[in-house]
Amino acid sequence: MGLDDQNPTDSIIEGGNDLLKLENEISVPPITISAKRKRRSVVWGYFELLPSGKDGRQRCKCRNCGTSYLYDSKFGTGNMKRHLVNCLKRAACEGQLLLTHYDSSLPSSAPKFDHEKFRELLAEVVISHSLPFQFVEWEGIRALLLRLCADLQLGTRNTVGVDCILMYRREKAKVQTLLEETPNRISFTCDLWSSVTSDDYICLTAHFIDKDWNLQKKILNFCFMPPPHGDTFLAGKIYNFLIEWGLDMKVSNFTVNGANFASIQLLKGHLNSSKGLLCEGDFFHLDCCAHVISSIVEEALKEIDGAVKKIRESIKYVKSSRARKQKFLECVSQSFLEKKKGLRQDVSTWWSSTFIMLESALYYRCAFSHLQLTDLDYKDCPSNNDWDKLEKIGKLLAVLHEISSVFSNAKHPTSNLYFPVVFSAYLTLREEMGSQDEYSRRIATHMFSKFKKYWLDFHVILVIAVILDPRYKFSFVEWCYRKLYDDTGVVESIKVKERLFSLFSEYTSANKLLLGPKMTIGSDNAIFDGAQGNLRAPENTFSKEAADVFREFDSFESEEVVSQKTQLELYLDEPRLDRKARLDVLAYWRGNQFRYPEVAAMARDILSIPVSSVTVENAFDTSGPALDQYDSVLKPDVLEAFICTRNWLYGENEMTRTSLEELTKNILEVNDDDDRMELPECSNAGNTCC
Repeated sequence: MGLDDQNPTDSIIEGGNDLLKLENEISVPPITISAKRKRRSVVWGYFELLPSGKDGRQRCKCRNCGTSYLYDSKFGTGNMKRHLVNCLKRAACEGQLLLTHYDSSLPSSAPKFDHEKFRELLAEVVISHSLPFQFVEWEGIRALLLRLCADLQLGTRNTVGVDCILMYRREKAKVQTLLEETPNRISFTCDLWSSVTSDDYICLTAHFIDKDWNLQKKILNFCFMPPPHGDTFLAGKIYNFLIEWGLDMKVSNFTVNGANFASIQLLKGHLNSSKGLLCEGDFFHLDCCAHVISSIVEEALKEIDGAVKKIRESIKYVKSSRARKQKFLECVSQSFLEKKKGLRQDVSTWWSSTFIMLESALYYRCAFSHLQLTDLDYKDCPSNNDWDKLEKIGKLLAVLHEISSVFSNAKHPTSNLYFPVVFSAYLTLREEMGSQDEYSRRIATHMFSKFKKYWLDFHVILVIAVILDPRYKFSFVEWCYRKLYDDTGVVESIKVKERLFSLFSEYTSANKLLLGPKMTIGSDNAIFDGAQGNLRAPENTFSKEAADVFREFDSFESEEVVSQKTQLELYLDEPRLDRKARLDVLAYWRGNQFRYPEVAAMARDILSIPVSSVTVENAFDTSGPALDQYDSVLKPDVLEAFICTRNWLYGENEMTRTSLEELTKNILEVNDDDDRMELPECSNAGNTCC
């Protein structure tokens, strides 16, 4: 029954006891009723009686919005009931809930609370924000949520854990389908994590380009590793993961830390026995670029450890108060330097931030020297010898920092981006080995010896990746090898080309080479040339005499023999795109996958190869990947569900991720917060302070 069909004179509640109970619950001010009969409807708790108007009719108004209604007996309370439901300014929502409870004729505007949906949303919040499961047991959170819904079923940390496992199983099925629909091979990274309780975990992550040409990164397993876990055990564990996901025949390569080299070689043997690898596993293993670069930088920073500490203390001194910051800015102005350049801090375990700090400090070298002369309290200014060492090593670190910028500028960079910066670092270190300065020559030689091994072992796969970038192609490789190897550069580039075509042959062996665009026969027997978009007349349109003439041409054998080129050769023969152009390489191959299907298939596999085995935020953090205190105490199955589901739903969480710019803030920006760093002078000077 609708509202308009109800009897307007019906009362919702009859009986003084019920009315008294309701009035006590909603605590509405009493109403003085002078009518002849007793008004028992609860709506009178929300309306105020008005004096009779000139027409002598009785009116009342809403206590919240002031809307007035006639309340003569013949009008009843129907209009007032409907108004209470739609009143936007009604202050107490509890009044409506109580009114609906006692009056079935008033429909509630509030939907029924869905406890199942709440539990699902709560699990998503815990996962997306990396909250501990005991979040639901915090007193403040429980009080807040129960205030919104008194009968809320919050549960315990175990309840949230169960909900996360259910969500994990649901999302795992979606990831399984995504992997099955992926037409190409899949690259993997494998890394070991530690916890605050010294337990070890293995993290297996898949990197691939899906059917829509989107680069995907999915954590497949995050498993507890009981001690002792040797190379054989680790290889068997990873192999079982691949069997579980059905990916043992779709493996492209593995990118791991050098410490796990032996286990990866054992895994390679397992996969090769089933003929599941390309080129018998020649491109199966790639060492983690982040670990290699970090190890080189750590050795270089040890040479200037004392100078780096002085720089840190100098920046802390300038930052400690507004007065010191102003004094340093005066030194900057007197040294004719630009203060907008900025002075940066660092995180001691993140070498990339240390380089940024040193680079900014070197710019303000004269200002620090001037501050030392004008401020007797400043004691940590580096010596001239320290500054010279910082400048020489800074030049070598700059080329390695360029490699780290590739990690920082993109969450999931494609592999074609690395060879240009890796080549630049290799060339710079080699040239510095011939420097006339003995100190620079010694440091460059030590750094180059470590970097050379990475270059020789893994640069080929990076070269192939950059060839698949239409802005570079093979001409860039030839130019680089001439710069690196001089006269032998041509020979080295030919070796790379042979490896490239050897890999490409793996993609053509299972598919027939496409000789050209398909011909489509129309209803009028005309042939459609798909390449030119033109119609070609069939032979039977010629007369008998003309056909005899052209038959002589058909029998003519050209002296020039034109060999059929492969798709890879056709791609390499095309002009390069502008190197400075902004290009989405995946979008390029998505648009050319039908022109060069076999080359595109190879591009799918090569461009998805990860160069680092760790996440972006941990790529250049020397402390290594570790679980926090909340994750460390979770049961292994719950922890795996938590880590994997968070990755599947949200990827690398941008809200919890700390960027390099946030870590290396400019301390020269003067603001009111600087005054809070200074302790106020005691007003009771000379007296004992309590």
